[in-house]
Amino acid sequence: MTRFTFRSRLRLLGLALASAHAAAWTGTVHAQQGEGETQALAPVVVSASKRGETLEQLNGAASIVDRLELDDAQISSTLELHRAFPELYMAHSATFLFPIITIRGVTSAQDFYNPALTVYVDGVPQLPIVAAQSLLGVQQVELLKGPQGTLYGKSAQGGVLNIVSHKPDGTPQFVARAGVSSRDGYQLQAEGAGPLIQDLLYGSVSLLANDVNGDVRSDVIGSDELGGVRSRAGNVKLRLAPTGSPWELGLSAGRDCATGDQDVYTLFDDYTSRRAHVLPNLPETWQDYHQRRCANSIAASGQYDFDVWRLSAVASTQRVHITRRFPLDAYFPQFSEHWKQNTQEVRLSTRSAEQGGLPSRAWDAVFGLYRQEVEMSRGYQFDMVLPGLFRIMDSASDNRSESLAAYGDVTWHLTPRADLTTGLRFTRDEAKTTFRGDMMGSAFQGRASSNQNTWLGHVAAGYQFTPQWRGYVNVAQGYKPLGYNLAPSSVDDAYGYGRERSISYEAGLRYSGDAVRASVAVYRVDTKDVQLYGDGDMGNQTLRNVGDTRSVGIEFNAEWDLTRQWTLSAGGFVNDATFRRFEDSSACTGCKDNDVPMVPSHGLTLAARGKVTIGDKLLRPQLSVRRTGSHYFDSSNTLRQDAYTVVDAAVAWSPVRNWDFTVYAHNLSDEDYRTYGFSYGATGNFAQVAPGRTLGVTATYAY
Repeated sequence: MTRFTFRSRLRLLGLALASAHAAAWTGTVHAQQGEGETQALAPVVVSASKRGETLEQLNGAASIVDRLELDDAQISSTLELHRAFPELYMAHSATFLFPIITIRGVTSAQDFYNPALTVYVDGVPQLPIVAAQSLLGVQQVELLKGPQGTLYGKSAQGGVLNIVSHKPDGTPQFVARAGVSSRDGYQLQAEGAGPLIQDLLYGSVSLLANDVNGDVRSDVIGSDELGGVRSRAGNVKLRLAPTGSPWELGLSAGRDCATGDQDVYTLFDDYTSRRAHVLPNLPETWQDYHQRRCANSIAASGQYDFDVWRLSAVASTQRVHITRRFPLDAYFPQFSEHWKQNTQEVRLSTRSAEQGGLPSRAWDAVFGLYRQEVEMSRGYQFDMVLPGLFRIMDSASDNRSESLAAYGDVTWHLTPRADLTTGLRFTRDEAKTTFRGDMMGSAFQGRASSNQNTWLGHVAAGYQFTPQWRGYVNVAQGYKPLGYNLAPSSVDDAYGYGRERSISYEAGLRYSGDAVRASVAVYRVDTKDVQLYGDGDMGNQTLRNVGDTRSVGIEFNAEWDLTRQWTLSAGGFVNDATFRRFEDSSACTGCKDNDVPMVPSHGLTLAARGKVTIGDKLLRPQLSVRRTGSHYFDSSNTLRQDAYTVVDAAVAWSPVRNWDFTVYAHNLSDEDYRTYGFSYGATGNFAQVAPGRTLGVTATYAY
């Protein structure tokens, strides 16, 4: 679960880190010591802060999980990270293409193309359509909560999910993993890293193949494993870093392909049957559930250290191709999309003592320039196939957006105990769209462009009451830029939608003791001109500004080392997110004061983790119970999911050096609950059901 000091992580992982497995996964280099000595390691650094701060120094809320924790929880993709972060609600709406991400009441809601969190991988922002992706060679994952626009080039309204992968160095490493799971699932993974030219050039290769079958059945289709996804991913890195030099260069290239038969829906009130709603007389030609997304990514980076400063730059390009088709009652939607994103960012930041900077100074700062260009083309067909084939809609669109941003964030260390942070951001956003189509014989088309300037501010203060206690307050602004509906269905889509703005107020307290670590934060997030699809028929909706929301809540995390062998933890949130203003009657009538969709009222995770030695062998058992509160899937609050509880369990065993075996169970109690729901007019209400019990075993070899 979430960690607050490195000492706590060392206590939990000390025995495991003695094995080559943990060393290979985490990339930690240990000094040679005599038997029985304590291994001293530097405090964990939150790279997402951009200043190399430790977690205790942050004037904001953050959580961190490392590679061993991810492995023990069997987390292999970003869409499973809610099992590691109790504050986070994650699911998928329709398919893995559109993740639902909710944090502090800020949610993707029904704007599928804009998740609440911005996902970064090694400093590179990811396209929203690949927010759900495989985790390759990960060293740690960091969750920064609240707007981060004065630290990051890409706007991050709800927060940042920062994925830090292992940086190849002079230590050779190799890891191989294989596993099997329920419903004929399997996992294969291999990672290797080390020097190519000693003291000069280093490299790494990571490969992954996952097959996770679903458990939704259809006698018409002739399958009882619908709703799954198959992933194939790989990444190659080169790092040029001469020993003793103040500079280094990096190059990475990766490909992540996922194929699924998701978009499988049950009737909303019949989800416990896990029976797909497929008409019995549906022609075989239209019985095809298919989603495929392939993303190719290339990034080049460099950095130079001088005095107390670090100058860094990163340029990236990402290309994504998507195809999707599926039956829905008497209809058959299908579309294809092509995405292209180019980003460039230059950043100047002070270095921490851990990075070789001065151990103390009166201030720290981050300054940056950022450019992002996104192009997207889309083709869409929507056919009625019963009682006969009739094309209801045929449309095509081309969309382009560009953002230019300058940002800065400065922290003044007023006294050894008190500091003050202020930040400012300026962004210039431009958006263009061209679309054309035919709706039941009536042609429509449109062309439009718009631009807007946005200023954002940030102020925070922190105080170290004692070595164990720290408090902070944080006020930050966030936004989502203006734009146009990427899935146009009428001439109205030429009007587009305006900017969405939010302001987050937060006050928090942390405690870092020898046996207990805890944090608590209270927050309020006010959002104006929320961008949201209406509650009309799926596929014929228009994204627009519908009103204002307010989210008020509290989140907490706590750990207690009950004994040297066992650690107990509790984390979660209580949240109330409602519409304060709702002015779009075409989307929803009388929705003021309704709950914001896809925002659970509360969440609580209780967990126990152990490190039990039997002879000279190590067992790492863990058990977690995750309670998710009730929530709605629509703005009119008619489609409701009641609260539910999910139990996960696992035991990892290290019988011999370099080998680990893990047996696990996800959703041990086989709980039925919906992950997504929508209304399709007179046809009825539909839902997706979460996977049932999944059992599995993995074997890992690490050198």
